[in-house]
Amino acid sequence: MSDVEPILEVKNLRKSYKLSTGEFVEALRGVSFGVYPGEIVGIIGRSGAGKTTLLRILRGVEPFDDGVVRIAGTTLTPKSSFRDIQEVKDKTAIHLQRSFALWAETTKENLMLRLMALETGDETAGLPPEDDPDYKRYEEEAMHLLRLVGLEHKAEQAALTLSGGEKQRLLLARQLAIRPKILLLDEPLTMVAPEQKRENIEVIRRIHKELGMTTLLVSHMPHLHEELSERLIWLDDGRIRKEGDVKEIVEEFLGELEPPAPLPPLKEKKPLFKLDNVSKRYYHYTLKKLFEITNVDLVVHRGEILGIVGPSGVGKTVLMRILAGIELPNEGHVLYYEDGRQVALTSLGIRSALVRRNIGILHQEFGLTHHAKVEDIIRGRRKFKKLTEEDMQKLMERFELTETQLDFVLRLADMPSGVRSGILDELEIPEDEILEIYAAIPQVELDVNEVLSIFEFMGLSSKILGRRAYELSGGEKIRVALAVELAARPSLLILDEPFGDLDPLTARKVSNIIKDINKTYRTSFAIVSHDRELLANTTHRIILIKEGVLRENVSREELRNI
Repeated sequence: MSDVEPILEVKNLRKSYKLSTGEFVEALRGVSFGVYPGEIVGIIGRSGAGKTTLLRILRGVEPFDDGVVRIAGTTLTPKSSFRDIQEVKDKTAIHLQRSFALWAETTKENLMLRLMALETGDETAGLPPEDDPDYKRYEEEAMHLLRLVGLEHKAEQAALTLSGGEKQRLLLARQLAIRPKILLLDEPLTMVAPEQKRENIEVIRRIHKELGMTTLLVSHMPHLHEELSERLIWLDDGRIRKEGDVKEIVEEFLGELEPPAPLPPLKEKKPLFKLDNVSKRYYHYTLKKLFEITNVDLVVHRGEILGIVGPSGVGKTVLMRILAGIELPNEGHVLYYEDGRQVALTSLGIRSALVRRNIGILHQEFGLTHHAKVEDIIRGRRKFKKLTEEDMQKLMERFELTETQLDFVLRLADMPSGVRSGILDELEIPEDEILEIYAAIPQVELDVNEVLSIFEFMGLSSKILGRRAYELSGGEKIRVALAVELAARPSLLILDEPFGDLDPLTARKVSNIIKDINKTYRTSFAIVSHDRELLANTTHRIILIKEGVLRENVSREELRNI
């Protein structure tokens, strides 16, 4: 392609961040490369290598310290004007990892609102009436984009009820609505189930073929690069370590994988939690049933690492929330075994609230408050887990709550913020009232030495304690989120897609950390993951949820064929 000018050219790009602690971190250290029209160029690297920072700079949303970026005729420097930055934004579109920012409306309406906003600048004004010509025009274009990403059959489904992989494709369609010259993809297969990976790869290939779109593909998945990338750039610690042949670089990259730690033996099978004849049904607002889990019986043993697999959209996440006691089943019981007694988490009250202090849950979104210091996040989480019966009685008196109401409010605290807000909106309860109760929970002393010992155990620097959540890399976020939960010493730690956006090297490290936690603290785990190979090497037992039915003890051989 020597006779063709690059559509994207990066020269000596440098970027440093000043953290809230006063430290400086070099994210990019003299990065230079070019991308030609119509190419798909891949970027691979460990979590924290600078991949997302690079894409944000190319999108025009992140300033940089030195160097030059040329995108489709527009030049960016550290001193570029607002007009030049806006031109870059008009010529590029970005798909960010773990981004789930969607409206509650249908899949089709989410895209129509996006199309309307590109013309009017306002995505909140509401769509025009259905008999308006503009409505028909937006609808037609939205359906075209949905067909392009393979979601036309989900057009009338509420966007928030889509599976993780389907949400990713809808977000991709929203970006394509910009009609960009360059598409920037940041981990486009994050949270995608194995059975959907092939379909999503074909979606990217179809977009490239039909639109002829130049694409910069950031992914830690070697298989994705082998399928799609024409060239590969290996970014390591802010520098380009190698550029060229995809297979050669992938092989060298994976050569740095640490060996798997041995799985601690499960010496005895004493029950810790039990799902007893649990059923749960979920409906779309049209009353169409989305999924149903029926008559589930499951025991989680003390010291066990349990894996959960299944196709997207079958209710794995909901089942984990039921196990954590933050969602209630339609039928059945969730039982916790404590000193030879059974406590029902399905019965709201002080007793179940006390039991739930023994459960930690890490949602797909991690739940790290964006601007909060890590130390404050740990302190805030710990105060919920240290609540005494006396504390609860005082809260009930102060806010005139019954014990059932208080337990409900405390369960809400363990839910992802978006889910919590949706429930409060449905019940017409102002979120401020709930936050006032949370603020009244007494603070507890934080044993910094104990927390730092956990950080050391997780391979985290003590400096991270003073950093804010947004200053962490992807690999640091998952380890910090684990440390936040581990600081409360849970009996059971539930992890929903903990490996989703980690490179293979960091994912193996996290897998080994989970096994070390299990060995050191005898913590039980329930882990939902689409990474079946990694799950097989991390767990004592794997269960399958499919078509509403739970099947236990799935063999390693069966796992490969699911």
